[in-house]
Amino acid sequence: MHIIIVGAGKVGQTLINNFTLEKHDIVVVDADFATVDKVVNHHDVKGIVGGGLERKVLIDAGAEKADLLIACTSHDEMNILCCVLAKKIGVNCTIARVRDPAYFREMENMRADLGLDYAFNPELATAHEIASVLKMPLARSVENFAGGKARMAELEIVGTNPLMGKTLKQIAQEYKNKILIAVVIRGDKVIIPHGDFKLENEDRIHIIADEKELILFCKKLNIFKPRAKSVFIVGGGRIGYYLAQELLKSSVSVKIVERDEERATELSALLPGATILIGDGTDQAVLDEENLKGNDACITLTGKDEENVMISLYAKQSNVDKIITKIDRMSILKMVNILGLDTVVTPRYVIANHIVRFVRAYMAKAGEGVKTLYRIGDKAEAQEFAVLEGFEGADIPLKNLELKKNILIGGIVRNGQFILPQGESQLSVGDRVIVISEAKHITQLSQILK
Repeated sequence: MHIIIVGAGKVGQTLINNFTLEKHDIVVVDADFATVDKVVNHHDVKGIVGGGLERKVLIDAGAEKADLLIACTSHDEMNILCCVLAKKIGVNCTIARVRDPAYFREMENMRADLGLDYAFNPELATAHEIASVLKMPLARSVENFAGGKARMAELEIVGTNPLMGKTLKQIAQEYKNKILIAVVIRGDKVIIPHGDFKLENEDRIHIIADEKELILFCKKLNIFKPRAKSVFIVGGGRIGYYLAQELLKSSVSVKIVERDEERATELSALLPGATILIGDGTDQAVLDEENLKGNDACITLTGKDEENVMISLYAKQSNVDKIITKIDRMSILKMVNILGLDTVVTPRYVIANHIVRFVRAYMAKAGEGVKTLYRIGDKAEAQEFAVLEGFEGADIPLKNLELKKNILIGGIVRNGQFILPQGESQLSVGDRVIVISEAKHITQLSQILK
């Protein structure tokens, strides 16, 4: 596909990296020469210096025949107008980054009029991801499939975890839960394991099951933690606002510490159900005075990675049950395991998953595209597909299905019920199927077959 990316900031560069790995033809447009020069030298892409609202710039980028344009500058209005102009020039599909809550609320009504195919909001998507983890705080990360009927939860094997030293066959025989250990991360390796695979200390395992089976399994392991009912948020930016809004709907007690008095006043009006405090979240005295340790979870969402890490480490020392840290910089991300942080979220990676899923679905035949996409490191993916009429692998026992190498059927959802795949299980039309693969960039279900 010929893809134009307007805006080469954090989100733009993450998308460039993803799409170059998937062998798309990329043109990058940015008003800053140094940024374009850096991207062109680092990736095999074409770069154009200019604004996304300049017709000539878009034409030079190939807009007349482009498959897709993604506008992800820091200005919502520019992104929207860029997409409108691109459509008029001839771009087939347009995507805009829209961060302002007021704009984003109106996007559904405005999209058809503007010719906008998709709008994304990194802060809102990140808030949804954090909220999912808070519903299952024992997990480092949680991804929902088939509307929540199936879940993939990431757990770490540490301490006295009874799974340590056991093979997957032994675990299945001993616990008899309808769960599948689909992926194991060991150091820098991402492994799709077989039955004889033995778990070791510090392995991070990705388990697929429905919520009930996950909870039962974790209770048997004595690692279950109930949903967070009181949440302490440091940083009242857009992510903090969206997250608080979602938590309040679930009757969760929310306390936000924000150092900017004007923003704190604004949040008080927007979130009447939350407690808004003016203070410096990096000040230990403030955290102690506001009873950080008395909350079920601490979420650090300031604009500085170092502050988020420092506050999270203090929350860990204070024995807060669940800690979620926002980190943007790659240099800090690489230190996560060394620092012993619990759950880490990175908005640009969250939104990259959403957009890559959209693009793969756009590339597939009608109805056959990816419904959900979850990246596991940079070497494996979990994707959800619908089984449609004409799928050659339908109604054949999985043990007889000729799958490509390093492809695993991770779960089946039929009539709203999760089915743990067995050798005799079959895929039927109407099913939702979860496919685990090494990063093969699959765009439709038929590609899993030899």
